[in-house]
Amino acid sequence: MINTTLKKIRFYFQYVHQSIFRYSYISEKYPNTFLSATEKGTAPELLAFPRVIYIFWTGNNEMSANRRAGVESLVAKSRVEVKLITPQNLNAYILQDYPLHPAFEYLSLVHKSDYLRCYFMHHYGGGYSDVKVCTNSWIPAFDKLQNSNKWILGYREIKRRALAQVEGPIGKDLKRHFLFVIGNCAYICRPYSPFTTNWYRELHNRMDNYAAALEQNPGNIMGDNVGYPIPWTNILGDIFHPLCLKYMDNLYISNIVKPTFKNHR
Repeated sequence: MINTTLKKIRFYFQYVHQSIFRYSYISEKYPNTFLSATEKGTAPELLAFPRVIYIFWTGNNEMSANRRAGVESLVAKSRVEVKLITPQNLNAYILQDYPLHPAFEYLSLVHKSDYLRCYFMHHYGGGYSDVKVCTNSWIPAFDKLQNSNKWILGYREIKRRALAQVEGPIGKDLKRHFLFVIGNCAYICRPYSPFTTNWYRELHNRMDNYAAALEQNPGNIMGDNVGYPIPWTNILGDIFHPLCLKYMDNLYISNIVKPTFKNHR
């Protein structure tokens, strides 16, 4: 009880401090990075998005009991359609004009999921969730985003260490303003927003840079095999979290979609 109270007090003071000393995006702070790009995208507040949650299982390996429980809870609790994307049905969702990056096949299974959540959120929109236990209906979350002019709804990150450890000026800004960043495990997106456009473009830039090394050293399940070239957060958190600050005013923070993080593997 004491620890819970202390956490609430700490959160309150951190939130007040970060609200008073509010982050302001200035492109000149991040020269020659993806953050300095100007992405127009489509008028995202006008674009509809499906009431669907996409989840990914990118290999032919069997799901653990905990992962199966995560899928079952999403189907039972979210109260919206859940689509499980696997190697067997993935091609049905790949748009003819927007094929997967040629190096996709060499990614670790975890990084394939990282790649696909960007692909689906950009081209389709709707919900994404890790395969973790869901405890809430997502209907109110879809309603909140639909009735707003925001681009993405997600849960609040409340710890610095939960964010990707990015170097440079943006890394320092993330540490100062982490309470205004959303988590990477579940969210709802409008398609083709400047956020997802920036995300998709930078993801493919990084895939281009890794392509030759990936072909020489394809990933295993976790990407922890010798020679695999991509660090754990490099093609997801290292892009997504900085963009949360860049487009902070276009985020809708709601913990409705926050999954359970215990015993999920």
